[in-house]
Amino acid sequence: MKILVVVRERAETGEIEKMLQRIVPKSEADQDDRDDCRKVIGIAGDGKTGYEMIRRECPDLVLADVELPEMGGLEMLEKLRGDHSDVKAVLLAEKEDFSQAKRAIDLGVEGYLVKPVREDELRQAVVRAGEKLKREHMAEAVLSIENIFLACLNGQLSPDSDFNRMTRQRFGFTVEEPGAVFAVWLGDSFEEQKEYARSVIEQSKDFGAGRASRVFEARAWKILFVVLYQMENEEREYTYFQKEIVPKLCQQLLGTVVCIWAKAERIVDLPDVLKHMNFMKDWNLLFDRGELIRQEAIDGQKTVPLKYPAEIEVRARQAVAAKDGEEIKRAYYSLYDYIQREPHSPGEMKECLIRFNMALLNVYKTQWEIESEVEIQRCMQAISTAMSWREVRAAMDSFLTMLRFNAFEEKEDSRLSPLVRKAVQIARKYYDQGITLEEVAGRLYVSEEYLSSQFKKETGAGFTETIRKYRIDRIKELLIGTKLKINQIAELTGYADSKYMSRVFKEETGMLPTEFRKAAH
Repeated sequence: MKILVVVRERAETGEIEKMLQRIVPKSEADQDDRDDCRKVIGIAGDGKTGYEMIRRECPDLVLADVELPEMGGLEMLEKLRGDHSDVKAVLLAEKEDFSQAKRAIDLGVEGYLVKPVREDELRQAVVRAGEKLKREHMAEAVLSIENIFLACLNGQLSPDSDFNRMTRQRFGFTVEEPGAVFAVWLGDSFEEQKEYARSVIEQSKDFGAGRASRVFEARAWKILFVVLYQMENEEREYTYFQKEIVPKLCQQLLGTVVCIWAKAERIVDLPDVLKHMNFMKDWNLLFDRGELIRQEAIDGQKTVPLKYPAEIEVRARQAVAAKDGEEIKRAYYSLYDYIQREPHSPGEMKECLIRFNMALLNVYKTQWEIESEVEIQRCMQAISTAMSWREVRAAMDSFLTMLRFNAFEEKEDSRLSPLVRKAVQIARKYYDQGITLEEVAGRLYVSEEYLSSQFKKETGAGFTETIRKYRIDRIKELLIGTKLKINQIAELTGYADSKYMSRVFKEETGMLPTEFRKAAH
């Protein structure tokens, strides 16, 4: 331990040095510190000189008189604290003074000793300072921004003044200060895509320049998140993530990608911030893919009450009774159009979809038995937790599959062989989810080459050509029969990018989707 002494009377220094020589560590574990406890690296006779020496020499412990020429010991220590110095200090007073003692305690001194100084009191103060230094050195050995934020996330951090002083001195901030969090939800594809998503974020231009931490993982919530601290301009950081990070994630990742931004009044409250963001993600149903959602945007949504579409339900119930799969599909698309025509709260929309399904299920039960009530409940649960219309559509399709009649079967399928008929029905069901010939062949336990040849032989078209046709036909149907926006139609037909969908549509029809809709009406 390096000690610097600042006292008025030079003679007192010799006495203090003799005491320090006699101070021996209490245990063998501290034996290596014996020489350090005796090491006086400097002596000053006034506060101003002492302050300059402390700044220059960086001692571990300062022994200083309260009353000094030029600058008093308390004033010197206050100035050091103002410089973010956490040097340990023992103050020596001529007499007991409550106001002085209180100021000393507020400055975090290891001892406030009244002269003449007793050796046992000095020993206790030096040992106290040494033990505190050891604890701090141990903490610093594992202290990193990443570990700090992980401790916040796990609720393991209860910062005190010493911890805050340490983090401010080392990193320039404390977890009591405000920050922001960027999070990306990946849904069921979290495990498959998290590492790729992490690399997309971390390798983006200028990532980290705005005081952003590395990318963290919250597996239970299926998210990756980044903590931003010491932000000079929160709006600028939000804009960076919106324009630089989010587009790359949405372009390069498959499936559900929900990006959320939230302010943190205190970084230590990270668990509460993430819980709130988990609630915010449901509002993704009202935003386009590729938007960075924040609370201000949610508050700006002028939602209206959702009136249940009884007429569409009647159509769908009649279709179930008649086992008319095509009419059921049309009813569902009418339902999607209806609930997306105006902004409604996510809860109301999901409640409407579940109620609609249960109405159809009740009709079904009057004629047929349900194979698995558990699977039906899983489908309803999937709807209630869906974050995107793609997930809603998948859950609704799974619900229809639970029913014994096949909503994806059409009359002309009867002319096909069982193998190709199944392949066609799989293509109809999953054309909007990027299904490939290889995947279909795997499901049907045949080679890709054999299925490809049989598929083209019996249908007259290749598998990829068929998928493209299904998409184009469905786009036409939605353009003519609904008022869905172009980006909503793109999502329902399997296109992550509405501009790309428009380009493909024009190649096939000679018109852009907006032109086709206008001509049809």
